[in-house]
Amino acid sequence: MLPRPDRIIVPQYTAPKNLSLIAAAELLGDGKRAAAAQVIDLAVRKVIAITRTKRGFTLTRQGEAAGTDEQEFLQQFFGRASTVRLARGRNRELGQRLRTSQRDAIARLVASGLAAEVPLWRKILVPWRKQPVEPTALAAPIVDHLWGVHDYVKLAEQDRFRVLQSPEGALRNELDVLLLNEKLLPYAVLFGLEKQWMRELSVQYRDLPVEFTDQLNELLVIVDAAGLAFDLVSAVAEISTLVDATDALEGVGAVFGGIGEALSNLELPDLG
Repeated sequence: MLPRPDRIIVPQYTAPKNLSLIAAAELLGDGKRAAAAQVIDLAVRKVIAITRTKRGFTLTRQGEAAGTDEQEFLQQFFGRASTVRLARGRNRELGQRLRTSQRDAIARLVASGLAAEVPLWRKILVPWRKQPVEPTALAAPIVDHLWGVHDYVKLAEQDRFRVLQSPEGALRNELDVLLLNEKLLPYAVLFGLEKQWMRELSVQYRDLPVEFTDQLNELLVIVDAAGLAFDLVSAVAEISTLVDATDALEGVGAVFGGIGEALSNLELPDLG
């Protein structure tokens, strides 16, 4: 992950708008967790369903994604199938397919002016940093927002409560807080804080007042997906590692697949 900006960061309790988890991971300099975070995000939003099997997990496509990055990720992830099976140590073919969606997401960031290729001199001086791009000044507000989400997730419970009771927050009840925290689970995965976040989610589910029973029943699908998050990360992270390692060895030219051609064929998402 790239160093934290040397600026004042305000905790944020909502994710940046119109930004995929893949793009967020690249702007933070941690593409290795991009696929895992994106899968959990799609599960929380009920675009895919996750079930555990004896040998791993079965992911079933049950909806459509809105953003271009997510649509391409789904297409590469599932292909023409409606289900995909994941098992540790058996995801190489899927990892190779996902390289396309990761490359194109990076190219969109570059085309939109939010990222730029890491200079050659820095690659030579810092050879262990494999990230092919870095955020530009235009991306600074988005990067700050992402670090704000990181800080909110990492805060102690009482400190997060103060954020939520600020004039900008002021959520109505326990159900609102639970729904908010579910939506931030993919970011907890991205930041490597999923174990802590899952513990808090489980406590919040247990303590939800009886009057919210009907609403709680509607959340059971999300609970099932979120409950698998920590175990699923290991299987999906294997895919991300394959993507990251291969791209790093081949260089940024390979990441973009010929940047001129890649950019000319890309539809830019609205990142405003």
